[in-house]
Amino acid sequence: GGKDETDEERLDRLEREMEERSAMEELEAKVVDAKQEMAIADALDEIRTRNARNERAAAAGAGAAGEEKEIDPVDEERRRVEREDEERAKRAFQTESGEKVRRIGEEGDGVEEEEGGVEGVGTSDKATMPPPQTVPEFRRVVKKKKDLGKALGIKRKPALV
Repeated sequence: GGKDETDEERLDRLEREMEERSAMEELEAKVVDAKQEMAIADALDEIRTRNARNERAAAAGAGAAGEEKEIDPVDEERRRVEREDEERAKRAFQTESGEKVRRIGEEGDGVEEEEGGVEGVGTSDKATMPPPQTVPEFRRVVKKKKDLGKALGIKRKPALV
């Protein structure tokens, strides 16, 4: 009987070791997967930051000579529109003689704190601020249900009651 117990104990011990090994292998596989996911996420983040940096550099040097890469027509159109907007903004803040429009506080009209509030805030900034944009309202509109039976030519029998 003693030998059977040792064989059973040995089998139990081996079984526990196998379970521990398989648990460790699963844990190691999870760690490897997590490391791969982290590496992929880091690579994506690096690509995104590089793309953002390239866009900023392209926007800053849009007119620079010597760029040999292909120009996307949609991207070129967007840059052209942005340049036109900048020109319109410059013209909007110039007088007819080409002089820049000045803030009220810059001309030395004697804007007092009682009139303009705290210096740098108040009426002097409103002269150069664009008008506030209206915020669209999103309300739930209840639509009237269509009688699809009529559209299909289905006729209903009148109620008997």
